[in-house]
Amino acid sequence: MKFRIMLILISVMLTVPVAQAQEPLPQRTPETDAEALRLMRNDKFDLILPGAMRNNNVDMWIHVTRRGDPDPLALLFGSTYGYLVFTDLGDRIERAVFGGEGAVENIDIRSSADFARAIGPQGEGFRVSEEYGEEAGYIYVPYPREDPNIYNEFREFVAKRDPQSIAVNTSGWIVQSDGISHSEYLRLIKILGPDYSERIVSAEAVISDFVIGRTAREVAAQVEVLALARQTAKQRLSQVVPGKTTAGEIGARIYYSAVNAPDKTVETSPPDVRWFFRDPDYVLQRGDLFAGGGGPGGDYMGFGVDTKIHAYILREGETKVPDFLQRGFDKAIAGQWIMRDHMKVGMTAGESLEAMVNAMEEAGYIYTPFVNSRGLTPDGKHTLDYLLVQKALAGKGTDIAGFSIDNHSFGNVGMGNGVIGPSMSGFRPDTHHLKIQENHLFAFEYMVHMNIAERPGYPLCFNISNPQIVTSRGVEFIQPPNEEIYLIH
Repeated sequence: MKFRIMLILISVMLTVPVAQAQEPLPQRTPETDAEALRLMRNDKFDLILPGAMRNNNVDMWIHVTRRGDPDPLALLFGSTYGYLVFTDLGDRIERAVFGGEGAVENIDIRSSADFARAIGPQGEGFRVSEEYGEEAGYIYVPYPREDPNIYNEFREFVAKRDPQSIAVNTSGWIVQSDGISHSEYLRLIKILGPDYSERIVSAEAVISDFVIGRTAREVAAQVEVLALARQTAKQRLSQVVPGKTTAGEIGARIYYSAVNAPDKTVETSPPDVRWFFRDPDYVLQRGDLFAGGGGPGGDYMGFGVDTKIHAYILREGETKVPDFLQRGFDKAIAGQWIMRDHMKVGMTAGESLEAMVNAMEEAGYIYTPFVNSRGLTPDGKHTLDYLLVQKALAGKGTDIAGFSIDNHSFGNVGMGNGVIGPSMSGFRPDTHHLKIQENHLFAFEYMVHMNIAERPGYPLCFNISNPQIVTSRGVEFIQPPNEEIYLIH
């Protein structure tokens, strides 16, 4: 009997459909990306916008765009033209569109068709009379924009709400907040009239808080693009062939080369704090230490990648990174753990930078801030930034490390010096007054420099960088921090 039951059980097990087997998940598609982008946009308006306006004492935000002109906020608004108007009514933020709404949903008020045509580009300004001409069709009448009364609609809309502070997308220092053209600005103040025009302020603070205030879907997007990019980078590094692969193919920045001394490289590629030499046509050799793996690539919903993976190509007979290079790398990555506790929600970027500098100095590092200038010295053999490092470490031993910090805001915030949001960086002082918010995405980026006996007068510089996040619990790692040097055989 027991044997018969056992046979029945085995038979049942063998006849169970193989539906339980896990199949690979499908890849991202345009449909899934569009769905994710819609969620991100809607939550930004519902959850982030109210605080961005109220924390900056803005009653009305008028975002002015013109079709055909690039809008720095197109990722969040979609393709718009005319005026997007957000007004704080106390219990909610009213959404009004005078023109084209783009991707903005749940709009409370829309302008008349005549106003939309008047504010639109040339070619959409015709109205069609319902009267028939003598011979054919409709009669075209002048552009609505030629009728000054057409703009009363918007003027009366603003007057009814009587905002004391009107933010407009102008800025002298944030590119993403300066999307209005000169002619559109002149037209706006003419429409508003002198009383309300005097209440115009820059929308840079509102736009900054609106962009860097992160929703869960935005954080997920950043995590996803970092994970995919890391996999791609590791794949590229695994395919490096010494003597064949060029630096440009994997986006390599050379930190040290056993076969290329300074007298061979500084003439054509002056050293900088982020690399020793950077030549895309250089063929990687055994004994090269570099950061790379990224190569060409795009981003995902505006969220990019600023991750540095460090790699070393083993020389014949080597099984590990040479001790003097490993010592410098260990000194460099230790900074992550020293600085991590000094970036907290509620701190200004300036307060955080000062706290990190103090902590690093207490740990024995020398602060070597630079100005992020790629300009060259008169002899053309160094960048001005690298010259500052050379001077700071002159006469110091090989056990003393200098450091520079550029923990800049990250995500869909722009790059270079035009980054939106609080950046704990010595050369981004115009963001030092901004506070670190919950879910602050930033590139945990800094440089550590050390003298090495193998290259007198030319300190070894490590550029450490991994986008991470600041939450109410402190800095959390949304991707692995720099912990090891990838070995290429």
